[in-house]
Amino acid sequence: MAQLPPAVQPLPPEIVLSIVETALENLPDFHLSTYYRHNDHIRPELNRLRRISRHWDNVITGCPTLWKDVRMNLRHKDTTLNLEAEYHRFRRCVDRCNGLPRNLHLVSPGVQALRVDYGSGSSVESISDTEDDSDGDSEGNSVGDNLGYIERRGLASLILSFAKWGHIHVVLENYVTFAWDILCRESYPHKTWEWLEVLTMESSGTLPESERSIDIILVAENFPALRQVALDFMRYSVEPWNFLWGQLTKLTLENFVDRFRTYLDILGQCKVLEEFHLTVGRWSWAEGAVVEQSPLAVTLPYLRKLSLKIEVASDIVEEFINRLTLPALERFTLAFRRPYGRHTIGQDPFIAPLLDLVRRSRCSLLHLSLESFLEVDEALFSQLLVSSPSLQCLLFAGVRTSLDFLDSISSISLPTLQRIEITNRGFSPDEAVMNRFAKWAICW
Repeated sequence: MAQLPPAVQPLPPEIVLSIVETALENLPDFHLSTYYRHNDHIRPELNRLRRISRHWDNVITGCPTLWKDVRMNLRHKDTTLNLEAEYHRFRRCVDRCNGLPRNLHLVSPGVQALRVDYGSGSSVESISDTEDDSDGDSEGNSVGDNLGYIERRGLASLILSFAKWGHIHVVLENYVTFAWDILCRESYPHKTWEWLEVLTMESSGTLPESERSIDIILVAENFPALRQVALDFMRYSVEPWNFLWGQLTKLTLENFVDRFRTYLDILGQCKVLEEFHLTVGRWSWAEGAVVEQSPLAVTLPYLRKLSLKIEVASDIVEEFINRLTLPALERFTLAFRRPYGRHTIGQDPFIAPLLDLVRRSRCSLLHLSLESFLEVDEALFSQLLVSSPSLQCLLFAGVRTSLDFLDSISSISLPTLQRIEITNRGFSPDEAVMNRFAKWAICW
């Protein structure tokens, strides 16, 4: 009688998880920041691997860390069946986290009222246990602007019924009211936000001013662990909002319309802030007066990183920098673009206030990145480098680089310098400058 082959032994769980990790590393969004994981490529891959065998299914579903990123892309999910299927998958992912702090990535919480089809259909209990691998971003007509948005039915109560959210990222699109719905309640029976550390919200909507008057004010008792906030709201004002500025260590504000005095007022409340990123575009009201109602000075004793991406008049940026004292500053980034319609090319006005900032703050600058379409004052720039003897990285992009400029900085002693990049903007490369820079780099 023929002998049966020995039974195939299942791989140890740690080997299975190692294979899964390798498979996930090849996905397009695995290495991206969580802020940009809009489509869910990971869950379909996990479900594919689960189907290899019962053993693999048990190992994968029993590993909470594989399910801690809970994603819902609700674009075009406008019917009862589609929406409840997403809610079902949401609950399954949360259950598999097994009490582990989890992250929420939500896209399109609001729906155009005219597109809603909440007719009769299956309840969530009747949804099949088979998981749909669709990423929720199929082709279809995009939701238009300013036509009346409402919450997708039951979404806010579903999210608020769970706790232990560590990070949340919500792409609001045109439904900014949803931020108020989930963040601004007086109390939360399930202590929804007790563990929340990182909050990211963005809106691509361009609603009329009458629809942008919502005030988002967080209650401190509901967000004891909140430390990082990133907000990107085009054509909105952050002035009436309060995201507990005083307890934040990292703050990112992008595309608001406020004047710089609003940002100074917010920074004046940020007593423990370590990192601040500000992007001000051409839709800003920043052309107005900067400081008529601002404090005379703002000192941020713990701020290590400051990044400014600006597209407004340069004198306003200069005045803003002059109001800051940053004794712990290590990394400064400034990217300046001429405001829309302006074509003046002149002397870079940022070197002098930056030099004053370094001297006033007595900080040890380690990383300096400057990008503008203006000509640098070589003497002031040399003084800035002399005042930054601990500099490790210098990235400079200006309108032109001259031999005199290279000579002025090549003689400065920077013993800790590890990286330097100098880029011309708007002019063809000068061969003499390139050769001089190469020679200096070899010697250095």
